[in-house]
Amino acid sequence: MVISSGLLTAGLAGSLGAAQEGSDTGGPPANQVQIQQDGPAPVDLGTACDFSILAKSGIDSVPNSDVAGDIGVSPIASTAITGFDLTLDSTTGAYSTSTQVDGRVYAADYSEPTPSRLTTAVSDMESAFTDAYGRVPPDFTNLGGGNLDGETLTPGVYKWDTGLSIDGDITLDGGPDDTWIFQVAGGLSVASGVTINLEGGAQPENIVWVVAGGPGVEIGTDADFAGIVLAQTAINVLTNATVDGCLYAQTAVNLQMATVTGCDCDLVDLQVDAACVDEDGEITVTNPNDVSVMVTVTGPDAYEETMEVPAGGSATWGALADGTYSLETDNIAIGLDITTLDISCDAAIPDVVTTPATEVNGSTATLNGELTDLGDFDTVDVFFEWRELGTDEWIATDTQTLDAPGDFSAGIEGLEPGNTYEFRAVGLANGERVEGATLRIIKTVPGVPQVITSPATEVNGSTATLNGELLDLGDYDTVDVFFEWRDLGTDEWIATDTQTLDAPGDFSAGIEGLEPGSTYEFRAVAVTDGTRDEGAIIEFTKAEPGAPIVETQMATEVNGSTAVLNGELIDLGDYDAVDVFFEWRELGTDEWTATETQTLDAPGDFDAEIAGLEPGSTYEFRAVVVANGAREEGTIVSFTKAEAGVPSVETQPATEINGSTAVLNGELIDLGDFETVDVFFEWRELGADEWITTESQTLDEPGDFSAGIEGLELGSTYEFRAVMVANGDRFLGATLSFTKLAPEDLAVETKPATEVNGSTATLNGELLELEGAEEVTVYFLYRVEGTEVWTFTDEQVLTQTGPFSATATNLETGTTYEFRAVAQVEDTVVYGDILEFTKAPDDGKKCKKKKREYERAKREYEKYEKKYEKGKVNKKQLKKKRHAYERAKREYEKCKRAGKNPA
Repeated sequence: MVISSGLLTAGLAGSLGAAQEGSDTGGPPANQVQIQQDGPAPVDLGTACDFSILAKSGIDSVPNSDVAGDIGVSPIASTAITGFDLTLDSTTGAYSTSTQVDGRVYAADYSEPTPSRLTTAVSDMESAFTDAYGRVPPDFTNLGGGNLDGETLTPGVYKWDTGLSIDGDITLDGGPDDTWIFQVAGGLSVASGVTINLEGGAQPENIVWVVAGGPGVEIGTDADFAGIVLAQTAINVLTNATVDGCLYAQTAVNLQMATVTGCDCDLVDLQVDAACVDEDGEITVTNPNDVSVMVTVTGPDAYEETMEVPAGGSATWGALADGTYSLETDNIAIGLDITTLDISCDAAIPDVVTTPATEVNGSTATLNGELTDLGDFDTVDVFFEWRELGTDEWIATDTQTLDAPGDFSAGIEGLEPGNTYEFRAVGLANGERVEGATLRIIKTVPGVPQVITSPATEVNGSTATLNGELLDLGDYDTVDVFFEWRDLGTDEWIATDTQTLDAPGDFSAGIEGLEPGSTYEFRAVAVTDGTRDEGAIIEFTKAEPGAPIVETQMATEVNGSTAVLNGELIDLGDYDAVDVFFEWRELGTDEWTATETQTLDAPGDFDAEIAGLEPGSTYEFRAVVVANGAREEGTIVSFTKAEAGVPSVETQPATEINGSTAVLNGELIDLGDFETVDVFFEWRELGADEWITTESQTLDEPGDFSAGIEGLELGSTYEFRAVMVANGDRFLGATLSFTKLAPEDLAVETKPATEVNGSTATLNGELLELEGAEEVTVYFLYRVEGTEVWTFTDEQVLTQTGPFSATATNLETGTTYEFRAVAQVEDTVVYGDILEFTKAPDDGKKCKKKKREYERAKREYEKYEKKYEKGKVNKKQLKKKRHAYERAKREYEKCKRAGKNPA
């Protein structure tokens, strides 16, 4: 007979690996420059990882299910493990076995150290839930509106404020050390037949589904699920479904002919077995870890022997005399599931076994045992000893005399709800006393209410709403519920007002006095008739209050010594009203001048007039918003107070560069104070001294103008500029250049990007000449403007001249990119010009801004028309307003055309 007792040597399951930057996601093409997405830090399961399934209120199986690894329940007793046909280990009483579980089955009423191990594991499970659900900020929020079907998900934190349904196959694509955390405020439902595919080396133990409420988790029939499930309520795995991972429920786990493969934990406890062989004792220690462990066994008569238990193997201590033996490892991170054994293998001595208590009802229970062998005696007296856990004195039941092996029982009474008791079977024969393992009776409070904590909502200003759900009133007509909350890291809980409920349902409470940037934790509590049930502890962070957003617009009415500064309040953030104003200064000076403050209670445009401007000077300004001491600034915008009446001209890129000709382009921006101006172009071969002039054109309003030139030489580069002459004064646009490529050279041209949509854009180019080669490799380089590292697109092989394109991916909104076409024949590489495109944050918003500028200019022009009719402004002032209006109109119409036909 072998009896176990004693406390568990601490066995700490390590964390599930570290997040790795730049982990492999499936092998990009050799010429593809990729930026890997980092996932969050792993979730540490602690000793919960020793178990493939761990639950607080029960585990049920509709046979036959198939579970790899160990399962356990606590604080509920083994009677809550149903459908598994358990067989208690008669030698230790520390675990049971089942044909549906290839490991061991543990329950809180088994002999030590099992109850202690389970208490620690359940605590670690709850800590893992709190950690995983509290990870902020999420990388993705409410993806798919709570429905996933066909998505490929990269490592990160995903959050849903409601439930989540997985209606079709999804793919998790990441490296073996990357982590996914899925935070679900409601329930998780996986449709029948759905598969969660893992690519790039993604591992199930690095995938965490943390489900806070709703109906819990349901994994449909024939589904193939992957990951660790941390659920605040129940987990249901339906017929023929497979879970490649672990299941941890703060209520129950229900399997219907399902398969659970378990988790690949770093370190788990060693398993201890004992037996009698030819009247000698034998202890076997099995090591499921990937590292070897030294184990020392000590016993009677100064017995001590240390052996190595190899990784994935076992070691056996044999020929042991009767007595008490202790076991310990040399690794503080690896413990044993049994640490003390009483061995008695003398065949002449009777053998008695303790089996779990039954009929634990009201204040009574039935204790059970089995006399397995009378030894050399004709009769054996059997009885039970029991006591409340933690007390010293044993209470003995009446003695029964048996003359054959068999079961025996005894009823006890006087048990108190909420207390835990321990008991053991005892046999006496002619002075020889034998004891079975010490098991426990868990006398639960009848009909205890059940409550769960739900995520906090309305975390605004200095307030938040705490939420919970009363799942069951138990045996009571009413239950009092409330919340306890505190600043993370503090000791004292603050309780909300009590609410009395007479039916299951949701409940909430508002709290206030929260500090921006602080993290808080809270839990739902149910109390009735002296009993108390607590939901899981959940965290939330009171983010800095939602900052208002302000945008600086272009200055208008830059006339005389005055100008109008313009801005737009985009969002008030978390405030009811905000103060806005402008700061401005002459470019190059240090001190800002502030305009008067305006108070706004809704988003919208605002402006302010400034005076004292000097002709020929450049000024810069910015819009500013202030709320409750917080200050946000718009971008700095500049404008030039031009010399009175100065016209403006702009050079545009050359076009139609064909044969020996090209078309030069320009735009007359403003006529200034002149009725008409003369415009033309000056051009020359790069490096030459003399400019060549095109014919002059006379314009009486702003607009585009062009001129054709000829006599261009192949392979030469030319420069040109637009010129405007008014009343003898000469004004120049910028000098641009272009190259007339020779057909005998390998040549490629970069064309403007198109289809700049979502996170992609189409890059365009044209192969102009092959240099006599049979084939040419072409591709594009692109990068964020101002950075040094180019990203390569996939290569294409061309056998003739013509256009080609490629897609640039993973573009960020609001970012400007530059790109160029490349052609290559063996070691010869030529490049096209570098062009740019901007991934606008919102094309609609951009056009909306242009529309506002157009409407503002139109109103100003119409206002000046009326003033002109009344003689309040002169013709020159009216003409300036008309030019500004026409220019704004052209910009708006150009934006609308670009939206319909993106370039």
